[in-house]
Amino acid sequence: MEIIKVRHLTGYKLEVEFDDQEKRVADFKKFLFQNHSPMTTQFRDIDRFKNVEIELGSLTWEDGQMDIPAESIYNNEFS
Repeated sequence: MEIIKVRHLTGYKLEVEFDDQEKRVADFKKFLFQNHSPMTTQFRDIDRFKNVEIELGSLTWEDGQMDIPAESIYNNEFS
C-alpha cells in the first residue's frame, strides 16, 4: 500500500489518497501536540507542517525529518 496524493485541508488535517483509491482525512494535531519529541514538535509550526511530501509511498517532511508510513495513516495508527 502506498500514498499517491496528499493535500493540506486546514490546520493539521491532510487528505491522503492511497493506491487502492481509498481516501482518508488524517488529523495530526493530537500526534504533534501530545508528543514531546523534537522530531514532532518542530512541525507544530503550521507552515512547516504544510510542506508535506510523498516519498516512496509514505508521508515525509523536510527530507525525512519526520516520516509516517502509509499503513499508519490508512489504519489511523499514527496518533
